[in-house]
Amino acid sequence: MLVRILLESLARRRRRKLLSILAVTLGIAAAATVGILSLDVGDKISRELRSYGANISITPAADSLAVSVGGVDYRPAGSGAFIPEDELLKLKKIFWRNNIVAFTPFLYVPAKVDGQPTVLVGTWFEKLLQVDKSEAFATGLKKLHPTWNVIGEWPDDSDASGVLVGRRLAARLMVGAGSTITISCRSATCGRTILAGTTPALRSTTDAFQVRGVLETGGEEDGQVLVPLATAQHLAGLAGKVRRVEVSALTKPEDAFGRSDLSKLTAEELDRWYCTPYASSIAYQIQQAIPEAEVKPIYQVADTEGKILNRMGILMGMLALAALASAGLAVASMMLATALERRAEIGLFKSLGATDARVATLLLLEAGVLGLVGGLAGYLLGSVLAWRLALAVFGVPIGIHLVMLPICLALALAVTLAGSALPLGRALRVSPAVVLRD
Repeated sequence: MLVRILLESLARRRRRKLLSILAVTLGIAAAATVGILSLDVGDKISRELRSYGANISITPAADSLAVSVGGVDYRPAGSGAFIPEDELLKLKKIFWRNNIVAFTPFLYVPAKVDGQPTVLVGTWFEKLLQVDKSEAFATGLKKLHPTWNVIGEWPDDSDASGVLVGRRLAARLMVGAGSTITISCRSATCGRTILAGTTPALRSTTDAFQVRGVLETGGEEDGQVLVPLATAQHLAGLAGKVRRVEVSALTKPEDAFGRSDLSKLTAEELDRWYCTPYASSIAYQIQQAIPEAEVKPIYQVADTEGKILNRMGILMGMLALAALASAGLAVASMMLATALERRAEIGLFKSLGATDARVATLLLLEAGVLGLVGGLAGYLLGSVLAWRLALAVFGVPIGIHLVMLPICLALALAVTLAGSALPLGRALRVSPAVVLRD
């Protein structure tokens, strides 16, 4: 009997029912769009932020050991102040290796370019590392700093004579892409110059280099010359050594727990901290993998990213709450009008012996059915909107997230029932005697 009455009630007043479903659909669609974007686009946003530079720095551990006796600094200036290049492969073997987006080493060599004093920076431009038999990892400066502007082309790592010249230095030297420059080292170890060929083998000695492009970053690189790492190592006589490594990693914004003192954490808390992709926990794992280096998060970058992501999360949450609140108010107004229209029907139910609980059950079941239909429609509409927004903003479509379907249905049901609370109270206060007399 209850099912028959419910079906007949849903079949009547179709326009008002459709308006209620539409209100729920729009509210849930907005919430679903925000939720799906948060699930799928969070990493994309983080990767976009990662394109602006590294958030972890690796330097030789010897650099941090300030040993001063009688005012003389006895820190080692030789091999102890450098990092072995072959150790860098361990970055892709830590627990959070999949969060490592890119990394590149640097080696700095004092030099003169066409008589102008500057710094020669050896690095990887585009390097393919063979992690294991089944995995290769593409990294380098192009991937670490994809927003850097190069007028011309990036040099090839196998082209030992190809260089990038910073914009300010290129202006002083009046050179551009395709020009030839001469480089002489100022270091005591730099008595040699490098080839003019295009293969990695150092076949001859010459001081001529080809400018493949002019680099503009707005930073100190605008006054430097960037060369393949092997070239800088050969010039400095530091084969297989690097001075610094910049790492770009996808991280979670650090909270109070992320900044905890590790010595005060329990074993369970330490495991939770270790298994959370904080910048500090990833740096800690790199430190364990390369003990001869000192690894530090660049907190200025990490904190800025964290603030941006947190504020975006708050903004998206507020938009979702506003949409749900609007849907709840719309449902409340529709249900209130329905309750006023059905006063005679409710009074008749009560005069025939229906209890308040039975009347409430009927009205809530009707609201619940409308809410579930609106929730399903809102999920489908939200999925389409999220797909279009992700394609428009990030240029990459997102997948289908079925995990959001039960969440949308639950939210729709909660919004509809919450919006029905006031109309239900008004309906239960209807007096059968007054209604029947009228």
